[in-house]
Amino acid sequence: MFDYHQVTMAEAEEHINSIPRFTKEKHSMEELRGMLLMLHAEPEGEKVIHVAGTNGKGSVCAFLGSIYREAGLGTAVFTSPHLVKINERFSFNGKMVSDDVFLRAYAEVFAAEEPIRQRYRTIPSYFEYLFLMFCVMCREIPTDRIILETGLGGRLDATNCLEKPHLTAITSISLDHMQFLGDTVAKIAGEKAGIICDGVPVVYDDTDPEASAVMAKTAVERHADAYPVGTGSFRDLHFEEGMLRITAKLIDGGGQNLKVPFAAPYQAVNAMIAMRIAELDGIRPETAAAGIAGMKWPARMERIAPEIYLDGGHNEGGIRAFAGAAKEIARSRPDGTENGTGAVRVLFAVASDKEYGKMLEIIRDRLHPDKVYLTVMQSMRTLSEEELRKAAEDTLSSYEVFPSVPEALRHAAGEKKPGDLLFICGSLYLAGEIKGILK
Repeated sequence: MFDYHQVTMAEAEEHINSIPRFTKEKHSMEELRGMLLMLHAEPEGEKVIHVAGTNGKGSVCAFLGSIYREAGLGTAVFTSPHLVKINERFSFNGKMVSDDVFLRAYAEVFAAEEPIRQRYRTIPSYFEYLFLMFCVMCREIPTDRIILETGLGGRLDATNCLEKPHLTAITSISLDHMQFLGDTVAKIAGEKAGIICDGVPVVYDDTDPEASAVMAKTAVERHADAYPVGTGSFRDLHFEEGMLRITAKLIDGGGQNLKVPFAAPYQAVNAMIAMRIAELDGIRPETAAAGIAGMKWPARMERIAPEIYLDGGHNEGGIRAFAGAAKEIARSRPDGTENGTGAVRVLFAVASDKEYGKMLEIIRDRLHPDKVYLTVMQSMRTLSEEELRKAAEDTLSSYEVFPSVPEALRHAAGEKKPGDLLFICGSLYLAGEIKGILK
């Protein structure tokens, strides 16, 4: 063990960022449990809420954290990716950890690298490294609930090494990371359903019949009580004053009015998944409702300036949900018309491994933007100017391509007139860059 005071945040991040994000051979669940034992940092399963899914799992984690804090419980939340600062991935009682806490945990995992290599051939991957650091933090900081968001999948995800969580939740499933998880919704759902454990209740998004069939079948096989959440789980959904207002249907047959602080219809089901988890965990409905109303989660149809919205939708399903939310915002403009006097503008960037052609088609067909600003991100995974231009030529009628996010934002904001709407979407990496610019 070395003195963590001898390393800076820049040095720690440089080392972590040098670790491969995707490896041909993943460590097994047994190996990861062995690493946790070496660190004396295996979380207590009865505290753990495990959340998987393609889209919405970060929002559900944020809703749950807010609910449990409203109930007076200490929370630890592990999410990914971060937008601006790596510490964002580790939240305790609603606040990201300090550099001091981060470096203490990093020092422990760094000191264990060589013993881990000797026993398991390789050191932890990028995501595994951060997960181990989070578990070290949970050992040091008292907490009542540990909310874990999976990374890429579910069945083979590092977070799934914890054998018996308290409750599990699975959000919406769509086509993403198909090279790793499968090329159909059913195959991807099968990977996500891998977090369902014997005898552990599961709450899941019930809006896709193909995915729901997989969840229900897996729950039966593992003797897990299943609670599907779809549009039938609430009534009286309407958009008002920049937020959703819904009446939740409770497990006991009662109802609870909810204020969901987002201008995005897709957050209704995410809020209800968190509501159902809270019910199963004995949280009073009015307490859960207050937690939902007070939740803050950046880049999820976030209003960052008047008539400017930032959304982290980064795959086909996420963009479909984004476009629906954007249409609702356009419809609720003061003139009351969907295609009102102001223009609809979109600033878009995307990772090269996404179905970006389909994403642009969805934006074109559902939102009918007057102009799209396409740009290249700082991320190594970004789609290039040339590829963006080719995709736009095949899809869009009015567009412009920019070599950097700051330049694209300057042009988009400069051309925007009062009454116009500007939506920024396509990647969480883009959202992070925008957040950095705003800071």
